[in-house]
Amino acid sequence: MPDNSIIIPTILTTGTLHFASVKQDCTAQDVIDSLVALDEVNSDILGDLEEAGWALQKVRREESGRTWEEDELEAIGDGETAPS
Repeated sequence: MPDNSIIIPTILTTGTLHFASVKQDCTAQDVIDSLVALDEVNSDILGDLEEAGWALQKVRREESGRTWEEDELEAIGDGETAPS
């Protein structure tokens, strides 16, 4: 029986690369759960802080000095990706 797991490379906020092993039909929440199960991820991100929950956030790269309209900023929100 073939293994239907895939490896998701993930760059953390510290710039370190970690890999989540998940099933092919996984959700973003599955990736988060796989990563936070790793002690090195928790210690890398949290250090001495207490855990208050995890989320994925989409990061955008824009041209330096770009002028933003209020409605554009509101549409972006906090960039948090839905878990599914």
